[in-house]
Amino acid sequence: MRIWILAKKDLRLLLRDRVAAVLLLGMPLLFILILGLLLGESFGQKADDTLRISIVDLDRGKSLLDGKPWSQAVLTDLKETPNLRIEILSDREPGERLIRDHSRAAVLVFEPDFSDQMNRCSFLNTQGSINPFHREGVYLDKVRLTLLKDPSQTSTASIIEQVVQVTMLRVTLPFMIGRAFENLSAPEFIALLGEAVQLPMPRDLKEMVEGAQRLLDDPRVKIARIGSPKLNAELKQMESKLKTFGPVAKKPRVKLGEMIELASAKDPKQAEHFRASVGEGVQKALKEQFKKYDLTGKTWADLTKSKQTGGAPAEVQEYEERGGSGLLRRGAHRYQVLVPSYTVMFSFFLVLTVGWVFVAERRQGTLARLRAAPLTRAEILLGKLLPCFAVSLGQGVFLLTAGRLLFGMRWGPENWSFAEQAGWLLLVVFCTSLAAMGLALLVAALARSEMQVAIFGALPVLVLALIGGCVLPREMMPEQTQKLSLLTPQGWALDAYRELLNPLATYQPNLEIVLRACAVLSGFGVAFLLLAWRLLRLE
Repeated sequence: MRIWILAKKDLRLLLRDRVAAVLLLGMPLLFILILGLLLGESFGQKADDTLRISIVDLDRGKSLLDGKPWSQAVLTDLKETPNLRIEILSDREPGERLIRDHSRAAVLVFEPDFSDQMNRCSFLNTQGSINPFHREGVYLDKVRLTLLKDPSQTSTASIIEQVVQVTMLRVTLPFMIGRAFENLSAPEFIALLGEAVQLPMPRDLKEMVEGAQRLLDDPRVKIARIGSPKLNAELKQMESKLKTFGPVAKKPRVKLGEMIELASAKDPKQAEHFRASVGEGVQKALKEQFKKYDLTGKTWADLTKSKQTGGAPAEVQEYEERGGSGLLRRGAHRYQVLVPSYTVMFSFFLVLTVGWVFVAERRQGTLARLRAAPLTRAEILLGKLLPCFAVSLGQGVFLLTAGRLLFGMRWGPENWSFAEQAGWLLLVVFCTSLAAMGLALLVAALARSEMQVAIFGALPVLVLALIGGCVLPREMMPEQTQKLSLLTPQGWALDAYRELLNPLATYQPNLEIVLRACAVLSGFGVAFLLLAWRLLRLE
């Protein structure tokens, strides 16, 4: 009862100054509101150490390669590229909005007819074929690939465009080479080859034809064939061959097609077999000449006979809206960082309030009168500490509730009930307030004036808040500095909040981390209280 009477009296004193009470609750809320409006969606996240490429896949066609959309082949190549982070957007509208808001430097859009245009890419001069190449790479518009670019981020957009160009070259060139190589045995190509390739006429063949013609024109042979049916039959065969070889033998050069016709004796089936043999021979010779490459492979890995090398493959993730909506940007991921950061920071600012209460009562002689009353030292300290502890708890609950109602922040995973979410957060608020009130009592034990309260209270609180990650999130600090935050109660409190209030709605907190952080906070509080107990003088 005596502790309660003392606590009720101090609580009235604390709440009597309504302006101070409003500032105590309103100032952190104002900080959160202003920073929430000013900061971007990437606040609190570690800077990307990889290049992010945002992609919208609207492709509805099928490739001649494997029957799947060509966009999948491009995505596969990008996924196998190290040091990339691929972000998949569901539609064109979010991509255009991200460009307008300057949230992305470039967004790659596969148009619905992308596969149809890719199928038309060919080195062959066939009807409807297109040449997608130019001096710097691939005509993206010819293959219906759109790259939306932010004009205010030209450097990053240019880097993304070059990555896309290299990928398109790796995807398109092998397909076109493989397709052209397969057509080396096609009748159309052999016909062109037969017309284009001309060979010199062998002198022996010309002399043989001329000699055979002289033999047939010899009068003695003409007389002899009349009396010999066998000789007559042989000479007729010779005449037939002369009709075939005679006109050709007179030419200085002969086309490959004519040679095939001569070799097949104008037999269509035999001629077709010879033409196919020519195509196979050309393919075999080219394979032998370029045996370091597989000219029939239609992917870059197959063409170059290479395997994936380098760093880890690209990270792929679905796009998630992090910027929030409305004037207050409700639901923005940054509130999952801002609200707990300033809740922890301002809970320790109560150090000043406790210090001033003790200094004022010591100066007025109130503490001395209480010491003379039938009260133990522990009852006096608890009576002074409990009101400030209640105010600290109320402040923490108020800021977390305001964060949920005003800023749309989540209190935990979606699959947790409200009671589970609130229960774990209350545990963290309680342990944080215990550490804060322990530090407050230690400052009250050391300070003898309001100036000393300001020096012993404000300066350590600000420094600890900065080191602990309340001002600058730990993820944005150098790796060596991050370890220093664990030397502060603020750092442990933010560890617990970070685990419970992860921006990803599906994230399942590691409750061991939360419990360990609460245990350390309680340890800080008990250590501060024991040290203050030894140093505090009530006289």
